[in-house]
Amino acid sequence: MRLTTKTGLSFISASAIFFFLGSILMYFSVRIILAEDLKDRLLDMQSNFISNLSLIDDIELLKNNKVFITAQEKYSHTLFTDTVLIKSGSYNLFRKISFSQYSQNKIYRIEILQSQSQTDLLIWRIVILNVGLAMLFFLISFFVNHLTVKRTLKVFYSTISRLENFDVSKAESLDLENAEIDEIMKLNDVFKQMSSKIRTDFDEQKEYTENVSHELQTPLAIISSKAEELLQSNHLNEFEMKQVGIIMNTTNRLAKINQSLIFLTKIDNRFYTDEEDLNISELLNEKLSFFKDLIDEKRIIVTLNMDNETDIRINKYLADTLFLNLIKNSIMHNIEGGILEINLNKDTLIIKNNGAPIKGDSHDVFKRFFRTEVNKESLGIGLSIVKRICDLYNLKITYGYKVLHIFKIKF
Repeated sequence: MRLTTKTGLSFISASAIFFFLGSILMYFSVRIILAEDLKDRLLDMQSNFISNLSLIDDIELLKNNKVFITAQEKYSHTLFTDTVLIKSGSYNLFRKISFSQYSQNKIYRIEILQSQSQTDLLIWRIVILNVGLAMLFFLISFFVNHLTVKRTLKVFYSTISRLENFDVSKAESLDLENAEIDEIMKLNDVFKQMSSKIRTDFDEQKEYTENVSHELQTPLAIISSKAEELLQSNHLNEFEMKQVGIIMNTTNRLAKINQSLIFLTKIDNRFYTDEEDLNISELLNEKLSFFKDLIDEKRIIVTLNMDNETDIRINKYLADTLFLNLIKNSIMHNIEGGILEINLNKDTLIIKNNGAPIKGDSHDVFKRFFRTEVNKESLGIGLSIVKRICDLYNLKITYGYKVLHIFKIKF
């Protein structure tokens, strides 16, 4: 959820609750105020009634449709109550003051009525007016707040966009917009410092990788060449020759592991930045031709169903490595007279082959140094390299086993 949406929803929710409770409070507050005003008017009418009574002799003359006079035996307290009168078939609510008055040697009960319909109408008008003004204020505040947040986040989204396009392997520095908000300005400064530190670490790691590659290959080559010289010597017995052979094989294996790990490091550090559009079917046919002798030796039946117009934009060397390892894996782990099936369309590559099922989780095949019981001589790095190349280009690769080993790549 975007920040503008989140703040907008929070503002709307809080405002809705506030206006709901405020409207109820306003209604009852206005009602109480107008009720007090109505009470004061009734007291004024009582005072006027008493004043008029002193000017005339007959109290009955003060009767009308809102003043009711009845005789009673004793005095009673002044009361304020609500009452309803029916006029023309409709109910009308009135506020009433009842009090006792002595006149012409008698005690009378006086009831004076004051209509509440105008009061109620006034209450609703005031409430509606205030709610309307509050809603208008709310809408103005909401849009002003939304525009302010959106304008503030413009620099933030610009920063995110530039971070997404930031490539540590390129020489360009991370150039971010100036911000008016202190927090975003501080965030941009942190990102600039972080990008500078990342580039420094990248350059140091790149230099370290190059040095390791150079320094390790030289002693390994020397060990291998000296072991070959020993093998050609006539002074070694059979046991010593076997030991020297083991040294040679181990040295060659170590050299291959070193090259593979350096290659993985280069992939992680984005050494291979050049890209071009390559035809996948041509790459696959090229790799199959490379392993033709091995395919014939194991009598593997190859079935191809490929779209010849499927292209992928990728570094040429990484593409060769990716498809070479996939084809090599499907051949090396295949059985005598097995099946190798390749299906390619515009968005999917599926490679199937025979072979003993793999023990453990299917995701383990992409881990470094994972080897099956059948082929323990394998380095166990080929599929790890394949996975890393796919991740680099956002290609989704999956593995499954249903009678056949199935590798699937979604472009």
